[in-house]
Amino acid sequence: MTRARAAALAALLAVAVYLPSLGNRFAMDDGAIVERNPAAHDVAAAVRAAAGPYWPAEHAAGLWRPAVILSFAADWQVFHGDAWWLHAENVLWHALATALLVALLWPLATPGGALAAGLLFAVHPVHVEAVAGLVGRAELMAAVFLFAALLIARTVRQRRADGLTTWADEVLLLAAVALALLCKEHAAVAIGLLALDEWLDAGRPARLPIRDYVLVACLTIAWFVVRRQVEGGRSFTEIAPAFFHLGTAARLATMLPVVLVVVRLFLWPFDLSAYYQPRVVERLTHLTFAGVVGLAVVLAAAWLAFRLRRRDRLVAAGLLVIGIAWLPTANLLFPTGIVIAERTLYLASAGLAFVVAALWDRVAARAGSRGAAAGLVVVLIAFSVRSATREVVWRDNRSLVVASLLAHPESYKAHEVAARAYLRLGDARTALREYGAAVRLYPLDPYLLTEQGFMQLNGGLLPQALLSLRAAEQLDATHALPHQLLANVLLLMDSSTAALVEARRAVAADPTLPGAARMLAASWLRLGQPDSALAVWPAFARSGGPRFERWLLACTTLAALHRDSEARRAFDSAVVDIPQDSLAMQQLSQARQILRGGGLR
Repeated sequence: MTRARAAALAALLAVAVYLPSLGNRFAMDDGAIVERNPAAHDVAAAVRAAAGPYWPAEHAAGLWRPAVILSFAADWQVFHGDAWWLHAENVLWHALATALLVALLWPLATPGGALAAGLLFAVHPVHVEAVAGLVGRAELMAAVFLFAALLIARTVRQRRADGLTTWADEVLLLAAVALALLCKEHAAVAIGLLALDEWLDAGRPARLPIRDYVLVACLTIAWFVVRRQVEGGRSFTEIAPAFFHLGTAARLATMLPVVLVVVRLFLWPFDLSAYYQPRVVERLTHLTFAGVVGLAVVLAAAWLAFRLRRRDRLVAAGLLVIGIAWLPTANLLFPTGIVIAERTLYLASAGLAFVVAALWDRVAARAGSRGAAAGLVVVLIAFSVRSATREVVWRDNRSLVVASLLAHPESYKAHEVAARAYLRLGDARTALREYGAAVRLYPLDPYLLTEQGFMQLNGGLLPQALLSLRAAEQLDATHALPHQLLANVLLLMDSSTAALVEARRAVAADPTLPGAARMLAASWLRLGQPDSALAVWPAFARSGGPRFERWLLACTTLAALHRDSEARRAFDSAVVDIPQDSLAMQQLSQARQILRGGGLR
């Protein structure tokens, strides 16, 4: 068995196991990021969108992953949005990652160990979310480029040992790290993985030049600065609902039991979930027995890695890879937007593959190669069947929601997603019922309460909307949207003075939020103060509001004052500055209706 054949065999198994996912369409975040995102449909649009956040503007969720959007755009443009090919490319990225992992392990383990680890990585059910869900491509691409960077770094060390020039390879190394960073945030651990691989491959007489570590560090810092600038730092302030109003000690108390969930997902990945939020994972305010056990697991893994650093470097390195790769989303150093997600364990599971490669020889020595192979086949069959049955769950939102509710009816997030799905189907009554179920399960999520209030507002249930939005406001007074929607509700309830108070709070919370500025202008108009309403437009502009939104605000305000010619000029200016997203087109259509009707909405 050669390295190339072993890598190809593992990659082929990855493709075979994920064939059922080719029938999938769009589920969960796929709709916003791919299906309804113009930047993901055209290469030129993707290039222009590289200066903007990963999430479309209407979601205001930030992040920056331009390489992933460009990948979707190329697929969409060539194959005209065929979901079959979009999923097929995800499978190919996974197959490539599997092949590269075998290549990484080949000089460090026996051929049987490297192949066994690659085969297990190919079929592991914890990867289903990353491969079968389109947005998981970020995980796959980042892993591919990081694995490539490690292989290139080995080439640099070998060429230095042979006395050959390495500049071209070092440029490729930096390019691979840069591409990984442009795919997913956790690629920021590249410098740690490079150092770990050099320690693991200590037999070579030459080391990676210190300049490469310095350049990778500088590249990571530059990426961090640019990313923060592009997305306005929004994702740095987003935290998972389970962590709202929790201090560091309570956050750690919540996360330490999650360590046991990670261990279970690696070793017994049969109970899978798309939503690890309350109450699938409980919000805790004090250390529990499960938390103590989780802490013990972390300390034991660190101790074992230290003890095996000389005797069995592969196991030690595998444990360290798991820790390094999971750390950015582990919520141990800082809170993130998720408690845990199966897709974020994709890179970390490479560490599990290192451990499997190291254990292969021990099992083979005791049970013989045939016994070890027989045991591996049993595990591969079980994991392959579980992966194949799980892939179809990601076929579309309906399949995912139904499976999530059946498996974990205690998940408030599953009910919230079900409400959104019913809303898209036009079933507002059932959507409201699901929102109610979600709130009863977890009444501490202000964003959920805001969504419920928005739905109640649209359904004309003003007293209920008022209660929901007041509750959201009490949970998070810094969030502008509940104030904005409260102003809207209060205007409809003829409480103009109270609406003005809420509109002012919304503008204070986010001076660049167009809806807040519109509610402020509407409140002033309702109170009979047109000059104050007109002053909102230049104030919004001075605060840095987008040009398109500035003109749109001016247009609707002037239309409400029946200054039609000025309103039309503002509308024409808005058309010139319109961004390329679906929300802007909807807003422009609404402004056109307002011009025709002569009133501010």
